[in-house]
Amino acid sequence: MHRGARTITFAVGISCCLFFAAGCARQPVAESAAARRIADREAIEDVLSLANVGFELSDPDRFASAFAEDAVYQLDEKGPVFGYEKMVYRGRADIRSIITDRLEKASKADPKTLSYDPATLRRYNRNSDDRIVFLDAKSARHTSTWMVVMKTNVNIHISAIGRYDDTIEKRDGKWSIAKRIRTE
Repeated sequence: MHRGARTITFAVGISCCLFFAAGCARQPVAESAAARRIADREAIEDVLSLANVGFELSDPDRFASAFAEDAVYQLDEKGPVFGYEKMVYRGRADIRSIITDRLEKASKADPKTLSYDPATLRRYNRNSDDRIVFLDAKSARHTSTWMVVMKTNVNIHISAIGRYDDTIEKRDGKWSIAKRIRTE
C-alpha cells in the first residue's frame, strides 16, 4: 500500500474512533441529566407529601418544613375561610401557625358543643391529578386537586375540596414550596 494511502487510512480510523468515543461520552451526560431530573421529581414529591402528612397529622413542624423560609401561602377565595385566621401567610413561621392555631382552637373548644368526640377525629388530605412541570433546573410548578376527608365517631364526610397551584424552588440543593395558592 502506498504510504499516502496508509496515512489516510490511519487518519480515517483515528477519526472514526474519536467520533465513536465522543458519541459514547455524550451518553453518560444525557443519562446523568435524566437521573438528576428523576431525583428532582422524587424530591419534589417528597416535599408535597411532607406538607400533606403534616396537615393530616396536625404536625406544625412537619407541615411548615415543606415550605421555604420566605414562602407565601395564599387562600384565593373570598374570606373568611373556615379553619384559617387570615388569607395570606408569609414565611415558614407564619405558615406553621395554620396548624398551631387550629390545635389551639381545638383545645379550647367545649366538648359539649361538638357533634363528635375529638379523640376519634381523623383527617385525610388527598391529592389527585398531580402535575409537576419543571420550569428550569431550580424551579417547578405543581398543580393538583385536593380533598380533605374527615372521619369521626359520627360519620365520614368531605370537609373541603379545591386546587393547589404551587411554585416549587430548589435552593441550596433542597426543594421546597416557595408559594402555594389554595382555592376552594
